[in-house]
Amino acid sequence: MADAALLQRGFTAIMEFMVEHGRAPHYTELSKTLEVSPSAARDLLPELIEAAGGICWFANNTRYLGSWPPFSNSPTQYHISVDGQRRWYGQCGLESLAFSPLFPGKEVQIDALTLTTADPITVRYRDGELLAVSPETAVCHVNVPLKRWMDDLPHT
Repeated sequence: MADAALLQRGFTAIMEFMVEHGRAPHYTELSKTLEVSPSAARDLLPELIEAAGGICWFANNTRYLGSWPPFSNSPTQYHISVDGQRRWYGQCGLESLAFSPLFPGKEVQIDALTLTTADPITVRYRDGELLAVSPETAVCHVNVPLKRWMDDLPHT
C-alpha cells in the first residue's frame, strides 16, 4: 500500500496532466512525474482509484484511466473548450461544471447535445461565474436515481 503522500502526489499529477494535455497520462508518463518505475506507477493506479472513493475508474478492464473527474478520458457528449481551445471531455453534465476552478481566469465552455432530442446546449463560465446558457430554458437532468449513482456511475 502506497503512503498518503505518494497517493496525493499521484492524484495531483494525474489532474495536472489532464489539465495540460486533455487526456490522462499513461502509467509510463506518470512514472516520470512521480520518479518511480513504470511498474510502480502501474501498480499505484488501482490504489489511487480506490483512495478516490469510486469516482475514478479504468477503461474497459485495462490499466488505462477512463475517468478522472471532472475529466473523461473517453469521448463523451460534453465537449469542453477553454479560451476557445477544444481539448477536453467532461465526465457528465454536472461534472463539466467543475472545470472552472481548474482554469482560473479563463472562459470555459461546455457544448453538448441533449440525450433525448440531440438539441445543442452551450454553457459558458469563468471563475465560477455563469456567463451564458443557450438555450435559456436548459436544465440539468440525471437519469439515475441518487441512491443508484454508484451502481451506474460510468453511464450517468
